[in-house]
This record gives sequence, C-alpha cells and structure tokens, in this order.
Amino acid sequence: MAKRKRMSLSLVLGASMMVAGPVIAGCTSGVSADDWAATEGAIGRINMEEVEESFKKSQTVEDFEKRLNEIYEGDGIVLVRAKDEEGKRVIEGYEDLNGDSDLDPAQDDLLFTITNENGSNDLRGNGSNQHYRSSFGGGNFLFTYLIFSSLGRGGYGYYTPRSRVPQMETQRNGYRASPAYSGSASGSQVQKNSTYYNKQRASTGLSSNRQSYIGSQKTSGAFRTSNTGVRSGFGKFGGSSGRFGASGGGGAQSIIKRDRW
Repeated sequence: MAKRKRMSLSLVLGASMMVAGPVIAGCTSGVSADDWAATEGAIGRINMEEVEESFKKSQTVEDFEKRLNEIYEGDGIVLVRAKDEEGKRVIEGYEDLNGDSDLDPAQDDLLFTITNENGSNDLRGNGSNQHYRSSFGGGNFLFTYLIFSSLGRGGYGYYTPRSRVPQMETQRNGYRASPAYSGSASGSQVQKNSTYYNKQRASTGLSSNRQSYIGSQKTSGAFRTSNTGVRSGFGKFGGSSGRFGASGGGGAQSIIKRDRW
C-alpha cells in the first residue's frame, strides 16, 4: 500500500499577532498520540459563542442537538439533558466519551451548562471551556419544551434519547464531509471555531473523565481512528501542560483532514 504523506502548514506568529485561522492539510493516517491529544476535540473545547447562538435560534430540541454536533469537533456525540432545580431550569451538554449513546456524568464530560432564572440565561463553560461565561435573554420556549416534554425521568425533564443517536451520528458525518464544516471559506464551521479559539484563553482544567479518556485513547491507539479535525498546533503552546490545552489565546494551527471524510 502506498504510504500516505502527511502535509501540514503552520502560521508563524509575530509578537503581537494572533492566528487568523487554521490551515487545511492533506490526508493522513499517521497522526501521533500527542498531536491528537493537542486538538480542540480531544480536550473538549467547543465554540461557546456558537452554542449561545444556536440556543437562541433553535426552534426544537432536535435542532439544538443537531447544531451542537455540527459545531463540536470531538469524536463523541454531544448529548443534552435538562432539569428543574430549586426554581432554576438547567440544560447540560455532555460529550459521550464512552460511546454508549447514554448520558452518564460519571463517565462523560460536561462541556457547558445553561441556567435559566427570572427570564435570564446564564451560559457557563466547563472543563476546558470554563473560562467562558455569558448572560442573555430569550430561548424560554426551548427551556419549557425540554423541561416538560418528558416528565418523570429521574428528576430530569429531558435527555437525548438513545434511539436518536445513530441519526445524529449520520447527520454529523455528512456535515463533516461538506465544505460547510471544513471548507476554506471564512464561513465554514472550522474557520469560525478557529476565530473563536484564537481570541479565547484556553483552560488546562480538564475534568478527570476527560483526562482518563485522553489517556485510554492514547494507550489503546484508538486516537488513530479519530474523526476530529486535528488542530496539531494549538495545545502545544502551553509549556509543560501543553498536551492538555494551551495557556495562551491561540497558536499555530493546522487541520488534518482525513481521506475517509
């Protein structure tokens, strides 16, 4: 079998410049464990500005879940649950790290929470997104739907049904194969994500579930089949902790686009 060549290009930063966006690289199957562990998807980063926008615009919970999985670059599907807690309405978004299509806080990774109280929404990032917080109005109809559509599920008004996860995976795979996801145009999802990451300070505060996931993927070699758009440079600009996320606001980035997408 002909050996695949890995092609990548890094953007060189000046002293006062930020990266304008990622570089699309050639097809490869030779991603190293450290390259994979430095990606936004591996460390669980998500474009929180796009999360907020999708919450405001989504007309149904299915729309919201679909859009979250278009935004996110990780391997696992983003699952949602909602609850009514002491007068507050809370939505939580998790990456399904163990791949069982079921939301399990003991094994999955919490990416963000949206808390609704007195007509105001508070969006907060968790894990590698914990630097982000935003307050905004609107979206009450979606909260109402989430809370009351599936009453009696252990105190949670809603959680993503396992039966719909295969459909969500199919939709996401189709989206990732399109220019809308990884195209070179400024409006592609990866380009918009890159712009967001470059202006946000990354956090090294990964959850224990996330750290265990990264360790097991590297040890088992499962990272080699990753579906993430690999950003091989971002996480390497954080010194000794660079494997798990940069300490600065951006870095030289490349995306390794796999030929099976």
